[in-house]
Amino acid sequence: MNLSQTAVTNAANLAFFMVNLSHHLLVDFRKYNPDSGIINLKAYYRGFRYIREILKMLPQKPEPILLAQIFAKLTSLGRIHPSSTGIKPS
Repeated sequence: MNLSQTAVTNAANLAFFMVNLSHHLLVDFRKYNPDSGIINLKAYYRGFRYIREILKMLPQKPEPILLAQIFAKLTSLGRIHPSSTGIKPS
């Protein structure tokens, strides 16, 4: 396999960027979920993405109370540590 120096440099820079970004997101996420780690952060954002896609398919937007319950339930799927508050970080 041939790898150029530019490709390796780009891959290394992307890896460092992803580590820095996840660390920054995790600091904010831990304000509401103190025991959480990277897997919990990934589960949260994956659930958030699923909710956005589901809401696009619905003919009308659900009530805010129901929407908050759906959000809390779907973003907790796949978590290692249970959500302490169910509140999304802003």
